[in-house]
Amino acid sequence: MNSLLGLRDRLTAAPPSARATLLVESILRTLGDELGVDERELHPRSRFENLGVDSKRALEFKELLEEELGCALRTTLLFDYPSPESLAAYVVSVAFGEAARSPSGGEEDSGASQDAAASEQQESIEEQLRKKLEKYEV
Repeated sequence: MNSLLGLRDRLTAAPPSARATLLVESILRTLGDELGVDERELHPRSRFENLGVDSKRALEFKELLEEELGCALRTTLLFDYPSPESLAAYVVSVAFGEAARSPSGGEEDSGASQDAAASEQQESIEEQLRKKLEKYEV
């Protein structure tokens, strides 16, 4: 996954309008290397799961992006943003504070959406825990 080395510097040097495209290219190059296929065979809108990216690889890729970009990203990153194109738009918004595009293509406030997602996830975890405790009468 050497294709991502120095990624933060390359993205910082690029004009803001070109960052997502540059990141998509880096993601496709890295995926091509990792999966053993020519990056030209990969499409920016291909779903990671269809490309053979399993949960372990998704987590490793997320951790690599965090390390290279110096920002915290969601554990479910590649599942929430299931294509290189949607992933790049989101990651650029987090790393550089630019307006994000949601996976459905609309713009969203990345800070507010992250807070909402974290709140929903916390409620979901609490609800799951409550159900398990009820099940075992604890």
